[in-house]
Amino acid sequence: MPVRVAFTDADGRGDGALVAADLGGNRRLLVVDGVTEGAGVPPGAWVLVDGRVFRLTRRGAVPVTDPGRLDGLGRAMPAARPRTAAERERGRGPRALVTGRGILVPRPSAYRRQGVRVLESPMVRGWEPIGAPGGENGISVNYESPPLRIAGALTALPASPPYKTVIGGTLVVDTGAVNGSLMGAYVVPDGSGARPSLFAFGSLGSEVGITPPPFQVRGIAAGFGWNSRVRVPSGQDLGSFPFLVALDNPGAIGADEDEVDPLKVLASLIGGATPWVSPQEGDLWIAAGLAFDCFASLRGRLMAVVQTGSDLTISLLGVGGAELPTKGDKKIARLEIGIEATLRPTAGELSISAGFTEKTFLIDPNCKLHGGIGLKFWFGKHPQAGDFAVILGAPRFALPSGYPKQQPAGLTWGIGSTVKISGTAYAALTPKSLMAGGSLEVVFQTGILRAWLTARVDALVEWNPFYFDVGIGVRVGVSATIKVWFVRITISIEVGVDVRVWGPAVGGEATVHLWFISFTIGFGAERRSKPPALGWGGFQGMLPPPTNMVRTLPVSGYTGESVPDATAGSGVKPWLVDSGGFTFTADTQAPVSKLYLDRDSTSPVDSGAAVDILPMHLTGKESELRVWLDYNDGAESLLKWGRTLTRGNVVNALWGTNPDGGDEGLLRDRIIGVRLVSPPVDYGTSTGFIDEKGISFDPIAPDGRQPLSAGEAPSGAAPLRTGGVIEKIKDGIDAADTRGNRSALVGALESLGVELGALDADLSSYAGAAGTAFTASPMLVPAG
Repeated sequence: MPVRVAFTDADGRGDGALVAADLGGNRRLLVVDGVTEGAGVPPGAWVLVDGRVFRLTRRGAVPVTDPGRLDGLGRAMPAARPRTAAERERGRGPRALVTGRGILVPRPSAYRRQGVRVLESPMVRGWEPIGAPGGENGISVNYESPPLRIAGALTALPASPPYKTVIGGTLVVDTGAVNGSLMGAYVVPDGSGARPSLFAFGSLGSEVGITPPPFQVRGIAAGFGWNSRVRVPSGQDLGSFPFLVALDNPGAIGADEDEVDPLKVLASLIGGATPWVSPQEGDLWIAAGLAFDCFASLRGRLMAVVQTGSDLTISLLGVGGAELPTKGDKKIARLEIGIEATLRPTAGELSISAGFTEKTFLIDPNCKLHGGIGLKFWFGKHPQAGDFAVILGAPRFALPSGYPKQQPAGLTWGIGSTVKISGTAYAALTPKSLMAGGSLEVVFQTGILRAWLTARVDALVEWNPFYFDVGIGVRVGVSATIKVWFVRITISIEVGVDVRVWGPAVGGEATVHLWFISFTIGFGAERRSKPPALGWGGFQGMLPPPTNMVRTLPVSGYTGESVPDATAGSGVKPWLVDSGGFTFTADTQAPVSKLYLDRDSTSPVDSGAAVDILPMHLTGKESELRVWLDYNDGAESLLKWGRTLTRGNVVNALWGTNPDGGDEGLLRDRIIGVRLVSPPVDYGTSTGFIDEKGISFDPIAPDGRQPLSAGEAPSGAAPLRTGGVIEKIKDGIDAADTRGNRSALVGALESLGVELGALDADLSSYAGAAGTAFTASPMLVPAG
């Protein structure tokens, strides 16, 4: 029986009817709208029959052949005909079938069944174009077939220089038991030299867990970026880091519980003044993480991020916490701590930070804990190598730039609507000082009455040189607002005292606060206006060890070390170097104002800026770097050696003039060393005089006259260079007669007790190479 089905053309339009008389063995399509097969069928059309897809084709005329175009069997090929503009436009059009059941997009792959080309194409429902910010190209998807739901968007976003195009998208999948998300962006440069940037990140998880307890994995995630870089958050900001949030609930990033907003998801990653992911030329990053529950009480998320390119960075990020009690709706405490550890081996920096997230509370949900602690260590070639800092909260005293900065640490507790308690604490430990302190404020307010109590303590202790500065303050007050007729009057009474003590020399001041008067009483020595100057001994303690303060390092041409010279009274091992050339460097941790080559030179070969010593309060001083070479127990001048100055950064706290000056605590582009390259080797034109001892290692036979001088008369037969010798070797070295004579000679020698060892029996390779092995015919002398 004929079957009536719907069809559409290449542009997705049309609702014609196709009648097939036979859809059996060969699947012939005979009639379209009552017209002969193939007539009127638009090119590129598809038809859906019994859930299968068929491409509609027409039977065309016999093609015209071109005798000038032959295939491999000599047969004429069809004549070439240029395609019209309309044909080219139809060829570019999309291939899709629109039916009442959705949009069908065939995949490129296909197979043939019973002579009919069948495409493997699933039915996808709900795809539709959307309007994009600042553009008109975009695709959104919202597919729902319980329990499966797929939602997402791919669209163009606003771009800013140096990028002209930003394309991003997200896809959220939820099956009820497992949900996941995939997000990413691609940015294209505007031709200013920047390269495209790409990143993608995906996660998959389940609230009930993927693995069985006691260690239960709830989610996994992975991502990468090319020409891209990730901003690593501090410990207290990890609770809002989108990649970690995706581990707990992939569908919750930038969306509420009822509706997913894919563009909001993407904007939370690449938008704003400080985006989490931003383009960075030449950088590459990869990330992987997991979310887990441990013994049904501790819940955590871990992620590792490795970034290479402009700066090798290895980061380990984690958020973990617990609730008390673990079961039940009423919680008396929730602790959630974020931990971040970042290693920058090339830069020589290790930082660790930990902090409470916004979910943390004690006793009551209104009793919030906040703040964090940070640790930073500098090593290797970093200008601050050997320095460290441990910071809790936000210290009230100034810290050098480059030290970790934390949010204020403390608690805020609102008890009902009448009492509010807030407190802060801080501490900082550096190689130079310790500072610590905190404050507490209690405020009671109800109606017209308000009362308060504030207390604080601040302490600073420095030990190089020793100095302390401690302050304590307490205030208590009460106020009331009353209304007299039409006028409101506030009456306040406050009593307090502030005490500050410093030294050495010891001194201080006490300030008394009354509701009607305030006065200060000073005692002892005056407070210092700036840190006292260190002596040379104190400053030496701030410098690196002498072995690291000044260094000489071989670069090329170094072959080893010799035995120390006992007569010199030094354990230094001399360098053994290549006579063909040698390069070495000399550098120091201090800035150099004058560079001298040779031990006793009085004229510098290069000069730099004057040297200041901040801890000693000295300015305009000079530092010398003197390099000389001892060679064979004598001095060798370095003035003819090639040299290149080495410049770098030095620490402002040691070599500056202003405690708060310098670029990130550094003084840039200071001379810190030199690279020296030996001059080219002068081989000369003569070997010079060689005595008997010099050639004694090469024995000379004592018999006979040796031609050791130009005036010695020659003796013996004169060698001749006759032609044809090479051809004789080539033709005769492996001949039968030669092999026989050779064997007889070997036998005679062995009978005389000569051990010849293993001999090559096959000389064919030598014979084959004789024609090219010689650059000239050998010279011959008569035998006998």
